[in-house]
Amino acid sequence: MAAASVFVESNTWYLLVHASCKHLQADNRCGIYETRPAICREYSTDNCEYDDSYTYDRYFETPEQVEEYVEAVAPSRDPRRFRSPRPALLPILR
Repeated sequence: MAAASVFVESNTWYLLVHASCKHLQADNRCGIYETRPAICREYSTDNCEYDDSYTYDRYFETPEQVEEYVEAVAPSRDPRRFRSPRPALLPILR
């Protein structure tokens, strides 16, 4: 499995990082529960799709899949104009 994937739901793009918390104990309980960070304190499983048979509008596991999707839906462009021009380099101070 990829270390990260991208999914789209209701035209909003999300980054899903596949990682386990370094404080997760063998019994799946938090090893730092009393001092856990705010992101963990605010997290809720109320709307969690983990046990559902839910599917995303779009789901990408590799950069190549994202590139293929963009090529399929975006108008063909001159690759040199895809990004804005690179700015001039700053002078080196001595």
